Amino acid sequence: MTAVEITNLSVILSGKDVLTDINLSLAEGRFLGIVGPNGSGKTTLLRIILGLIKPSQGGTKIFNKSPEECLRESIFGYVPQHINLDMNFPVRALDVVMMGLYGRLGFFKWPAGKEKEKAVEYIGLIGMGGHENRRFGDLSGGEQQRISIARALVSNPKILVLDEPSTGIDVVGQEDFYHLLKGLQKRFGLTIIMVSHDIGAVTAYVDEIACLNKILYYHGAPLGALDEHVLERLYGKHVDLLVHSDVCDKCERLRK
Repeated sequence: MTAVEITNLSVILSGKDVLTDINLSLAEGRFLGIVGPNGSGKTTLLRIILGLIKPSQGGTKIFNKSPEECLRESIFGYVPQHINLDMNFPVRALDVVMMGLYGRLGFFKWPAGKEKEKAVEYIGLIGMGGHENRRFGDLSGGEQQRISIARALVSNPKILVLDEPSTGIDVVGQEDFYHLLKGLQKRFGLTIIMVSHDIGAVTAYVDEIACLNKILYYHGAPLGALDEHVLERLYGKHVDLLVHSDVCDKCERLRK
């Protein structure tokens, strides 16, 4: 089944072309990485998929419904780059995960015991069991992002959407984070859409890559995104990406 279908989509904001004639189809259960430089329209595309803004032209269907319908039906789980919380506020990791139930239960209804049990279950699922009562602000960047994933998944979404989730996490933490996402994809049959500025870091983990810089320059198998001509069109002729041992090692693993 097709999870996301974007057709002839264009976005103009404040008189500027942000996205132009985007066509993209993603099957259910696939892991898509959206990459490109800063200001390339990646986050705007996510917001359109999530039903938060409307395109100037073209359309988007999510499981053959409008994004707005899917937003109301809690089809999406969303992990932002940073959770908008005061890190000095004494909120626990468990409290943050339970926030993911508010949309389904109603904002003013506090979750019952079974919802709390479910939140604890998902904290364990993402490898943070035993940390339920730790203050969220005391967690490392990687631990906070794991809790953010548990918050996004606790309402049982069909699509997990992540906006540059590894920002501020070290290289080892990024590797662990991407392995976690792959495991969740397989366990739940999740469709995952993840935005990243770092094409090298995501290539070894996603099923498909979309290379975006206002125009969709490439959408397909991960290794195709590392083609010299694709990179030049995406980042410019002077890009020095990626001829980096870490990236090459990941590409070699993909070829095997």
